[in-house]
Amino acid sequence: MTKYILIALVILSVVALVGCVSRTEVVGENKNYEITSQIKSLDIEINAADFVIEHSDKFSVESNLIYLSVTEKDGVLKIYEDTKNPVSYVDAKLKLCIPADAVFEDVSIKTGAGKLTAKSLSANTMKLKNGAGQVEFDSLNVDNSIDIKGGAGEITVKDGTLSNLSLNLGVGELDMTAKLIGESNLKFGVGESDLTLIGSKSDYSFDINNGVGKITIDDASAAFFANSLDGENLVKIKGGVGETNIKFYQ
Repeated sequence: MTKYILIALVILSVVALVGCVSRTEVVGENKNYEITSQIKSLDIEINAADFVIEHSDKFSVESNLIYLSVTEKDGVLKIYEDTKNPVSYVDAKLKLCIPADAVFEDVSIKTGAGKLTAKSLSANTMKLKNGAGQVEFDSLNVDNSIDIKGGAGEITVKDGTLSNLSLNLGVGELDMTAKLIGESNLKFGVGESDLTLIGSKSDYSFDINNGVGKITIDDASAAFFANSLDGENLVKIKGGVGETNIKFYQ
């Protein structure tokens, strides 16, 4: 019996040791990835690195993430990180350089607990999923449709034009200044949200279903706008438990 107990203890020790060894170092030497084809779309999925999108005269990728895959196929630039049991993301960095005049057919970005900052980004369609990190765009322009899902992080858009926006927030915060075109469906969660609509009140219509939180439009109760259907661009709002403040800017 004692023999089997000792064998079991050895096996458990080996498993525990393997578990410790399997904890992954994610940061290594800085590496440059050469982009040789014509890029039409972006498909990006990373965990917790600081991610920067900057302007340059050509496409390039630079990172110190060890388990980063950068591929080009059929005009799609795919940046994917495959890391399990990471030790730490301290000093982990990813930089994507794009031409300032680039307009992508499709953009898909999924981030975890890191920070994404971008000067400007333009696309026909876009999907953005943020976990517990921060996302900040100086300018964001999407012509056809955009889907944004927020978790526990912060999303900031300082300027832009967004068509047919679908926004679903968790417990994070939103600070957005943009012109919304077409039909926008906004579902707010627990955090505080500040939305500045570029244009006048007459440009927008509102369909509002409030939760237990507080929604104000131009410092007035959202109830005054709930059945406002005069504007060309429809904004449907489903309130959560947080505070949502909507203003206009011309």
